[in-house]
Amino acid sequence: MFSLIIFLVLVTIVNVVVFFVSSWNERDDKGSEFWRDRPPSWFTLFLPVINMFKLVKPLSPDSMVYQMLADKLKSSGYSYAIKPEEFSASRWVGLAFGCTFVFAIVYGLAIENINHIVMVLFAIPIGFFYPDIWLNDAVKERQKKISNHFPFFLELLVLSMRAGLNFTSALEHATNKLPDGPLRQELQHLVRDIRTGLSRRESLDLMAKRVAMPEVSNFVAAINQAEEVGGELGDLLFKQATQRRKERFLKAEEMAGKAPVKMLGPLILLLFPMTFVVIIFVLYIKARDGGALNFLMGT
Repeated sequence: MFSLIIFLVLVTIVNVVVFFVSSWNERDDKGSEFWRDRPPSWFTLFLPVINMFKLVKPLSPDSMVYQMLADKLKSSGYSYAIKPEEFSASRWVGLAFGCTFVFAIVYGLAIENINHIVMVLFAIPIGFFYPDIWLNDAVKERQKKISNHFPFFLELLVLSMRAGLNFTSALEHATNKLPDGPLRQELQHLVRDIRTGLSRRESLDLMAKRVAMPEVSNFVAAINQAEEVGGELGDLLFKQATQRRKERFLKAEEMAGKAPVKMLGPLILLLFPMTFVVIIFVLYIKARDGGALNFLMGT
C-alpha cells in the first residue's frame, strides 16, 4: 500500500511539472488561439500532457484520418475547441493513463491472482478508446437536439416566406426566433457564410456536411433542386415541415412501443425475484405454524 501511495505522488508531481512547463512554453501562443472555444473539462485537464503526446506522433493535415476527425469534430460542435491532432493525441494519453492505472493497481496492491489481473487490464483499451466513445456520444446528443428543433424552424421559415420575405431574410428571421442550441448555431454559421460571399448552394452544402443528418441533407437537397428547376420554395418547405412533424410523431410512437420491452428486463431481474421471496416467506411461515412443514420433513 505504501508503494502505491509513493507511485501516485510521483505521478502527481510529474503532471504538475508538465502543466507548468507547457503553460510557460505556450504563454506567447495564447494570442494566436483567440478563436478557440472552451473545450470540455476532461480535455482541459489533460491538455498539457496531450500537447506533449502531440509531438510524439504528429498527424498530417493531408491524411484521411485527419479529415475524418475534423468532420466528426464539426458534427460534435467542438471544431473550434479541439484540433484533430490534439484529439488523436488524447487517445495515446488515455492509453498511457490506462497503463499507469494498471501498474498502480497490480504492483501497488500486490495482486497475484491472474483473473484479477486480466480484469484490471481492461482499463488499457478503455483508456485508449474513451475519447472516441465521448466524441460519438457528443455527436449523437447534438444531432438529437437539432432534430427536436428542426420542424419548428421549418415552420418559422415557411411563415416568414409566406409573409413576403425572400429566403435569406426569412432564414435570418427564423434563426433569431429559435432558442439557443446547436441548430441556431449552425444556422447562424450558414447566414455568415452567405454574407461573406459564398453562394447559397455552397453554404447549404457545408452545413449539411457539418451536421451529417438525413433531415438536414433532405432539406438542403430540396432547396437546391427547387433552385435548379425553378419550383415554388414555400410549398416545398411546407411539405418538408409536415414530413418532419410526422417523422417526429412516429418516432415518439416507436419509443412508446419499446418502453414495455425495455421495462421487462428490470422487472424480471428486480421485481419478480422480490415478489417470489415475499410469497415463499409467507408460505413458509404458514407451513411452519400449521405443522405442515414438520409433516413434509417427516418429523
